[in-house]
Amino acid sequence: KEKIPLEGKEEPPHDDRYNFALLLALYTIQGIPMGLSASIPFLIQQKVNQMSATTAAAAGAAALISTATTTTTASASAALASTKMAYNAQAIFALCSWPFSLKLLWAPIVDSVFSKRFGRRKSWLVPAQALAGLLMVTGSDYVERQLGLGKATTTTPLASFDVKGVTAFFFALYFLMATQDIAVDGWALTMLSKKNRPRGPICNSIGQNIGYFCSFVGFLALNDPESSEHIWRPIFGLKSKPGEGLVSLGSFVKIMGMFMLIVTSLVAIFKSEGIPSASPLVPTNNTKGFILVANYDDEEKELDASEIGLRETYHRLYAVCQLPAVRWLFLILLTYRLPTALSDNVKFLKAVEFGLGKQTTALLSPMIVLPLGIAVPIIAAKLWKGHPLRQFMTAYKVRVTLVPLIDMAMLLAVRSLRNKHDMASQATFWSTLIISTAMQATIQSLQFNAQMTFFASRVDPAIGGSYMTLLNTAANLGGTWPASVVMYLVGALTVPPSCTLTDAGVETCSGGKDAYFPLQAAFSIVGLLWIYLFSIKVKHISELPEDAWRTHLDDEVSSDTSDMMNGENNEISSIEMANGVNRTNKKAR
Repeated sequence: KEKIPLEGKEEPPHDDRYNFALLLALYTIQGIPMGLSASIPFLIQQKVNQMSATTAAAAGAAALISTATTTTTASASAALASTKMAYNAQAIFALCSWPFSLKLLWAPIVDSVFSKRFGRRKSWLVPAQALAGLLMVTGSDYVERQLGLGKATTTTPLASFDVKGVTAFFFALYFLMATQDIAVDGWALTMLSKKNRPRGPICNSIGQNIGYFCSFVGFLALNDPESSEHIWRPIFGLKSKPGEGLVSLGSFVKIMGMFMLIVTSLVAIFKSEGIPSASPLVPTNNTKGFILVANYDDEEKELDASEIGLRETYHRLYAVCQLPAVRWLFLILLTYRLPTALSDNVKFLKAVEFGLGKQTTALLSPMIVLPLGIAVPIIAAKLWKGHPLRQFMTAYKVRVTLVPLIDMAMLLAVRSLRNKHDMASQATFWSTLIISTAMQATIQSLQFNAQMTFFASRVDPAIGGSYMTLLNTAANLGGTWPASVVMYLVGALTVPPSCTLTDAGVETCSGGKDAYFPLQAAFSIVGLLWIYLFSIKVKHISELPEDAWRTHLDDEVSSDTSDMMNGENNEISSIEMANGVNRTNKKAR
C-alpha cells in the first residue's frame, strides 16, 4: 500500500520558450481552416449577388423586347430565388464545423491508441496535419469549381450553384483539425512545465487568432481586385491586371496547405516527446490492478487512457455526464448562443448584401479583431481573477442588449450611407462599423476566456484531458447548431421587394421585408428571457465546491483495492502463523 516516491520533491527548472513557440505554431495551423471557412460565406454571398444581377438584367431586357407598357419584371422572382438560395447555401455550409462539436466520440481513441516509438501525441498530430495539408494542396481547384469561381462566369445558372461539395471538403478539414486539437491539448499538458501549464489556453487563443487572421484577412485582402490593383501589385512590382485579384481561392488554399506540410515535417523530424520519469501507482478496476500515471503531484495525477482502456475511459465520461453540476452546465452551454446567433453568423453577410466591400471587411480584422483577441484574455484575467462566470455573465448581458442595437445601427448605416461622401455620413458609417466590430470581438473573447478558465478550474484531475474535451464539445455544439437555424430562418422569412419596369426602362421597387431586423428583436427578447431563467443557475454552479464536479470513481476503486489488499495481508498472516505453529510442534517432538 506504500506509494512509490517521486524522484525529487520539486520540478526542476525548465525553459518553455521553444515549447510555447511550438504550441503557437500548432494552434496557428488549427486556425487556418477556420479562417478559410469564414471567407467562404462572403464568396457565396458575392457569387449569388452577381448571378442574381445577371438574371435580373436578362429578364429586364426580355421584358423591354416583349412589351412597351409598364410590366412586372422577373427581377422580383430572381431576387427571391437568390436570397433563399444564398441563405440556404449558408445554412448547409455551416454544417462543416460540426467535427469540433463531436470530437468527444473519438477523443479517447486518440488518447489510448498510439505508437510508443513515434510518440503518443505525434502518432495522431503528424498524420492529421499531413492529410489536411495534402487535402488542401490537391483539392484547392475542386473548391473553386464547386463555387463557380476561377474560369466559371457569372452567367452560371442559379440551379447549378451547389455548396455541398465545398461543405464536404471543409468538413474533412475540420475533422482532421479536431483530431489535431485533441492531440495538441494533451501534448500541452506534458510539454509545458507545471508552472507554465495554465498558460496553455492562452497559446490556444492567440495561435488560433493568428491562423484565423492570416487565412481569413489575408485571403480577402489579396483576392480583392481593387486592393490588388492599387496596393499589392505596386508594392510587389507586378504587372497590372484590372478586375483580377492577386490570388485566387484555389491558389491561396494551396499555399496554406504547403505551409501546413512544411511545419508538420519539421515537427515530425525535430521534435521529440518527453517520457515521464518515475510515476506513482494508482489502483484501478481493470485486470492489472494498478496503472502508472504522469509524474505530477499526487493531487494532480491523471489516469492514462492508454492504461485503463477505452471501455473504462467511456465509462468515466458517462459518470461525468451524470453529475447534476455538469448537466446544468451542458444546458447552459447548449442554449446561450441561440440569442446571439444572428450577430455571430449573419451580421457581416447582411452587410455584404447591403454593399459592404470585402476589402473593408478585411481591414477590420488586423486593426480591431486581432489586437482585441490577444489583449482581452490577458486583461480579463486580471480584472475577474477567480470569478470566470461573473466575467461570463457580465459579457453576456452586454451581448444580448447593447450589441444587437449597435449591429442594427451599423447595418442601417451601411445600407443608407455607404455611397454618401459628406463628412457626417462617412463619420457615422465608419464609427458604427468600427464600434460594432470591436464590441463583438471583445464580448466573444471575454466569454471564451471565461469559459475556458472555468473549465480548467473545475475538471476532475483524474480524467482532466477527457473531461476538458467533454466540456469543450458541449460548448462547440452550442455554437454550431444555432448557425444553421438562423441561416434558414433569414432565408425563409425574407421577402424581396416587388419591382416593375416602366416604359422608359427604369426599374422601380417597393415593399419587401428584411427578416434580419425583426428576428434580431425576437432573439434579443429570447436572450433577456435566458438571463432571467439561467443567471441564478450560473451563479449557483460557480459557487459549487470542487467535490460537485468529481465522479469519485477512484475513491470507490481505492476502497475496494484496500479491502482486497487487507484481506490478502490477513490471509498471509494466517498462513505465517500456521507455519510457525507447525515449526514449534516439530521442535517439541
